[in-house]
Amino acid sequence: WSSDVCSSDLMCWRIKLEPYVQFITGAPVEKVSSSFSMLSAGADFVFPNIGYLDNSGTGRNMGVELTVEKFFSRGYYGLLTVSLYDSKYKGSDKIWRNTTFNNQYAVNFLAGKEFKVGKEKQHALTADVKFTTSGGRWYTPIDVEASKLYGTEILKEDEAYSLQYPYYLRLDAKFGFRLNSKKKKISNSFYLDLQNLTFQKNIFERRYNIRTGAVNDVYQIGFFPDLMYRIQF
Repeated sequence: WSSDVCSSDLMCWRIKLEPYVQFITGAPVEKVSSSFSMLSAGADFVFPNIGYLDNSGTGRNMGVELTVEKFFSRGYYGLLTVSLYDSKYKGSDKIWRNTTFNNQYAVNFLAGKEFKVGKEKQHALTADVKFTTSGGRWYTPIDVEASKLYGTEILKEDEAYSLQYPYYLRLDAKFGFRLNSKKKKISNSFYLDLQNLTFQKNIFERRYNIRTGAVNDVYQIGFFPDLMYRIQF
């Protein structure tokens, strides 16, 4: 269900509510009984070293998504999306499990404002903010004792995706100054992008350290300032 609400040519909002259910068949899984499925592959950007697959796996996704959007007009815009969902899969062991991507909720908020400056109001100061939060990814616990014994990371495959990382949260802000030529043929823009303003320590994954025998957290990007320049013709 969706609705566009426009009070005038200068202002327009869109509201959309979308429930969904998806059933997946033919997912690649191992021929022998295991918890592996390609439906949970790729979260760590590493292709799994698994052979002898067949297409007997299944999965399901269901949820609802709300979108509230304010199109750019009167110098500002906004976008809010809220998703509630559940994502499960079944490997060749015939057990339903969380996919690694079953964060269960995700919230995104974007907003920006433009201020016209200059004698002829042809230049602009801009400010944008982005906020994202979601439940953590699911992961398979590490068998520390077995990892120590074999000198490499060993996972508890019978407990696949039974644990969940802490929630993800990130707040970014971007400030800019745009110079437009009087003939409107060239635009020069300068930006200061401040990423992860709250210094949130978002976990990317947990890894076994073969030198120390401990399990360490690997984090995503911390606070990161970035300067950008763009020219448009």
